[in-house]
Amino acid sequence: SAAHQLERIQIKMHVFPSLLRGGRVTIALALLAAAPSGAALRSARLARTWLAATAVGSAPDVACAAPPELSNADLCKLFGRLADKVVLMDESSGACCHSGCDGCPYRYSFDVLEAVAPKWLCTYVTKTIAGREHTPRLISTAFGDAKQVSRADFAQRVARAAYELPIGPALPAAERIALKNAPELSEDVASTLFTALAGDAAKSTLSTVAVAKRLREWSQGKDGLMYDDFCAAFRAALTANTAKEA
Repeated sequence: SAAHQLERIQIKMHVFPSLLRGGRVTIALALLAAAPSGAALRSARLARTWLAATAVGSAPDVACAAPPELSNADLCKLFGRLADKVVLMDESSGACCHSGCDGCPYRYSFDVLEAVAPKWLCTYVTKTIAGREHTPRLISTAFGDAKQVSRADFAQRVARAAYELPIGPALPAAERIALKNAPELSEDVASTLFTALAGDAAKSTLSTVAVAKRLREWSQGKDGLMYDDFCAAFRAALTANTAKEA
C-alpha cells in the first residue's frame, strides 16, 4: 500500500547513512531490498535493530568502503584555498607566438595559462618559464619556506588560508552564494587532505616533493589539476586508504 511504501522510505532514510558510514554498502542494499514492511518495522529504531541482527557475522565489503564524509562544500572550500589562477606548463613553447602557424610543433602547446579565479591545483613545487617564477598556493600556504610540514601545521595553515570561490564546483545557487563569503574550513577536513596526499593516515609529516608527486599522479602527468579531477582523485585516495587500513 502507499502507507507501507512511505514507511519503507522513512526507514531507509534513517538506516542507510549509518550502514554507509560503516562501509557495508552491499549489505545495506541487500537488506533494504529484502526488508519486511508493515507493523513489524513501524519505527526507524526497530529497523536499525532488525538490520543489525541480520547483518551479524557479515564481513564489510572492503571494495565499497565509504571514505570519510566530505561534502561538496568542503571540497569547494579546500580548492578555493589552494588552487591557483595561473599554471606554468610547457617550457619549450615559451618562444612560440601562439598564432596557430602550420607545421609549428608548439601549435597546441602553451607555456602559461591564466584564469580570473582559482582554477588549477598546480602539480609542481616551483617552476620558472621565461623568467617568470611560480610557486603554487598549496606549497606556499602549507609549507612556507620549509620543505616539510607536520600534519597539525598543515591542517591549521590550510584551514586559515585566504579563500576565493574557485572555477569548477557545480553548486545550488543558495550554496554558491554562501560559499562566496570566506566560509570557514575545519582543520579536520584539511587533515583529511594531508592523509590523501601522504597516502597513509599514520604519517605525521609531509614534504613538498611528496605533495607534487602525488598531485602529478592524480593529474596523470599534467601541470594543473582542475576541480572535478581533484574531487575524484581525492575521494579515490581516501577510499584506497580506508581499504588498506581495513
